[in-house]
Amino acid sequence: MPITLRPVSRRGFLKGSLAAASAMLTPAWLRAADVAIDPHRFALLSDIHIHVDPNFIHKSKVAETNMWKNLQQVCSEVLALPTRPAAVFINGDCAFHQGLPGDYLTVVEGLAPLRAAQLPIHLALGNHDHRDHFWEVLPGDSARNQGVEDHHALFVPAARANFFILDSLKVTDKVSGIVGEKQLAWLTSALDAHREKPAIVFVHHNPDEKGKLDPTTKKITISGLEDTKALLDILLPRYHVKALIFGHTHDWHREERDGLHLINLPPVAWIFKEGRPAGWVDMNLREDGATLELRALDTKHPLHGEKYVLKWR
Repeated sequence: MPITLRPVSRRGFLKGSLAAASAMLTPAWLRAADVAIDPHRFALLSDIHIHVDPNFIHKSKVAETNMWKNLQQVCSEVLALPTRPAAVFINGDCAFHQGLPGDYLTVVEGLAPLRAAQLPIHLALGNHDHRDHFWEVLPGDSARNQGVEDHHALFVPAARANFFILDSLKVTDKVSGIVGEKQLAWLTSALDAHREKPAIVFVHHNPDEKGKLDPTTKKITISGLEDTKALLDILLPRYHVKALIFGHTHDWHREERDGLHLINLPPVAWIFKEGRPAGWVDMNLREDGATLELRALDTKHPLHGEKYVLKWR
């Protein structure tokens, strides 16, 4: 499994069929690789839901969405930043619904501009991904994590924090997710081995300790992370763990649990509720915390530019 979707040359970008045809191919994009890198800046994306067909329109009760167009807008905005992020994180649901191989081929095409700008891209898996198809299109390299061979768990060190990316995919196209005992053991060991910096953990599914009562079956159903308690039991007592970042709910909000920041990333794709923002997050790390700024796709949205200024516990 790949540690990252690695950068490509600008010549390689120009050879890409979809990328070369993109109307967003401009000299500014080709100069993006020359912009200074900010080692403390990161672009956070989630729920991009890319369909094999870039022209596909997803229709919901809330809106009609072209996911390819949304992703291209985000790429353009990231590359327009005055300093280049050190990396891009995509926190799951990379594919449309069933994680088809063609979806991932289009994901790679869609991210070509960022790769041409020499940005490393770290991808997580969500419930609409398919692990084997993902690995088929994005084959492993020498950096493969041997500790959890059957899951896509990554460790990404940075100047002011260490990032830990978990794989919560349980069954493709089923709503709930799970980290599982093997990954939890890996995470525990990895966190304890890297106490020298603040730790930030990514997982696609949202914490879901209570679930919801199904009025038909009268049973409690979990739509988020099934082993939320087991994960929080690892994170909360380890004070060098500062934040848990997730997606899945297609929303944008922040909570705090015993000083641990819980950050829900907005979707790049469609929204679930009228009035909520779609977009991405510009994260800047400080020595004592982080600032997260919402970059809404609709720049007239009232929450566009909203900032969460986090203080580390």
